[in-house]
Amino acid sequence: MRQPVISALLFCAAMLGTQAPAVKAQAPAVKAVAKPAAAPSYVPDLKLWHMDVSPDLGGWFSDRTVNLRIKLVDPKDPNPPKDEARRWNDYGDEGEGEESEGGEDTRTAAQLRQARLAREAEVARQAWRQRTLKVWLNGSALTWSTRVGYTTSEEITAQNGENRLEILEPESGLRVVRSWWVSTARTRLRVLTIQSGGEYVSGNLQVLEPDGAVAEGGRRTPSGGMLRWSGEYTHDTPPAGTYTLKWTGGWRGGKPARVRVEALLDGGTDQERRWSWERLILPGAGPVTLGTFDVEP
Repeated sequence: MRQPVISALLFCAAMLGTQAPAVKAQAPAVKAVAKPAAAPSYVPDLKLWHMDVSPDLGGWFSDRTVNLRIKLVDPKDPNPPKDEARRWNDYGDEGEGEESEGGEDTRTAAQLRQARLAREAEVARQAWRQRTLKVWLNGSALTWSTRVGYTTSEEITAQNGENRLEILEPESGLRVVRSWWVSTARTRLRVLTIQSGGEYVSGNLQVLEPDGAVAEGGRRTPSGGMLRWSGEYTHDTPPAGTYTLKWTGGWRGGKPARVRVEALLDGGTDQERRWSWERLILPGAGPVTLGTFDVEP
């Protein structure tokens, strides 16, 4: 009785073994999707870098204010940036601002995430550009931020006599040293606006230089004269000739007020000269000539 049962079991096992490959063949094939390889980050060779600094300081200067332009350059930069004047708050994440302007952002959560990841990847790829410069100006330590391939502008004020500027990029070891002399021992000409009686006088001072240039608030003339918004005019090396002082405008509806202007030439020397003018300024008056004075060579 047991022999027929064993024979039947062996027959069933054989039948199942022959059908298994057929069932396996009918299963759908699943292909593995490979992730796109991320673009490799650029690794700069710091030994090839160079630092451009302008103006090329050296020798004698008559102006204490220097507008420096510094640029770190990588000659093997794979994607040199377009060097434009940029504010520091422009150096945000690359790719920001891609959202639709003037309307609602209709991208899905997946699209927003993809855009964010793309921005983060781009920032990571460009991180090597961000650099910190160590600066020493006449012994004072400063820190400036810059980016490789972009021009950084900084304004420095030199001292009378010898000046020394040293700029170091620590990671590359790049170092630039400049020495120069400033020959202006003092501000030779100074014009001050004085409010008589402590009352406010509407209007502005104008200084007409001998060559016809007009010094107005916040602007430097071609010869180097500067009239600040405070109403103070200074010139380190004023050209010889006649200077004319004017008072412009005044607002209508105000009260008459007196304005006093004083000029000082070669102060603190045996050639010191002083002038003073005072005028009553009426509301809404046009340009009023306060006076003139001469500067000799």
